[in-house]
Parts: sequence; C-alpha cells; structure tokens
Amino acid sequence: MLFIEEKELQQMLQAQYKKGIEIGIKLMQKRMLLACENGNPIELDGRAYFVKADIQNLKQIFYDLENKNGKKVIHYFMQNQSFML
Repeated sequence: MLFIEEKELQQMLQAQYKKGIEIGIKLMQKRMLLACENGNPIELDGRAYFVKADIQNLKQIFYDLENKNGKKVIHYFMQNQSFML
C-alpha cells in the first residue's frame, strides 16, 4: 500500500498546479501569436480582440500622425535622426 504524508501530497499538488499554470500561459502565448500572424481575433468574454505586432502598431501610429498633421513623420524622424527604424 502506498502511503504519502499530507505535507508531501500538498507539495506534489502545488507543483502540478504550478506546472499547469505555466503550460496554460505558454498555450495562450502561442494562440495570441498565431492570431496576430493570421490577422484573426481572439475572443474573450464574448468580444473579439485583434492582436497587433509591435511593428504593425508603430506603422499605424505613424500613419495616424501623418494623416493628422499632413506631414511625413517617418521622413522627419529619419532626417533628424531622432528615431531609427
């Protein structure tokens, strides 16, 4: 008959719980990366959320600034060397 003390059992359960959380986080990261790459939304609480890569977000910011100011923002930054792409 297998006998495990309560303290040892709790430690084993806590280790498995932690491992499950880590696996869940990795799966969610992969899911978000695939959604971003494919342009698909992620559904949370009945709402669709789109994930953008950092470069996609930066391009959108520059696009919005250009439309708002009527200037070429990227060209300005490159000339002044204030920002490097």
